[in-house]
Amino acid sequence: MGIHRTCMRDHIRNAIVSRILDGSTPAGTRLKEMTLAREFNVSQAPVREALRELEAVGLLESERYRGTRVRNIDMDELREAYELRAAIEESAARLAVPCAKADLDKLEGDLKLIHRAHREHDSDAFMDGAVNFHRHIVQMSGNKLYLRAWENMAWDIRARIAVQRIGLIGVFAEERRAIIAALRSGDGEKAGQLLRQILGELLTRLASMQQAAWVDTGDLAQAGA
Repeated sequence: MGIHRTCMRDHIRNAIVSRILDGSTPAGTRLKEMTLAREFNVSQAPVREALRELEAVGLLESERYRGTRVRNIDMDELREAYELRAAIEESAARLAVPCAKADLDKLEGDLKLIHRAHREHDSDAFMDGAVNFHRHIVQMSGNKLYLRAWENMAWDIRARIAVQRIGLIGVFAEERRAIIAALRSGDGEKAGQLLRQILGELLTRLASMQQAAWVDTGDLAQAGA
């Protein structure tokens, strides 16, 4: 796959995600490859690849004779993905020690990017820095299956969905700094616990939102009874 085609696929994918999240392309909307190809002035190949990626994440669904449509965001599925991510990252941190200086420097660089993006209110750069920070720890584990599973969950997309639904709940600056310090000292156990703590905060927020939605649904049902 050429670099240009890969870049166009990512560009198209990100544009569709943004439209879904801002409500301009609501659930049930049919997405046509030919129409998108004309809009982005590309062949249908990168469009098809972008749609397949979003279907794998659960944002789209394809049905025979009905084409590809936007799905409602499945909060249960998002929560389960974060639970799996927490388990992978906690275990990866234990396996990552002892750490090479270059890896620790990379984490420091990611943390600086996160801070700068937060100061500049650049949510896209913030999410890129955060995703890169966590992905690198999984990579440092040396476990190729962990990394493959982590990447297959497409966190550059899922993280944007989570932020759009629950908002940013902090940069976790102290926790991420403590993770680097723990890895530097060879304490993978502590680093793993801190990673789970960060993801646990997100899971708590997701659970609270689901509970609120259930309460609202129950109130509506009672009102209509």
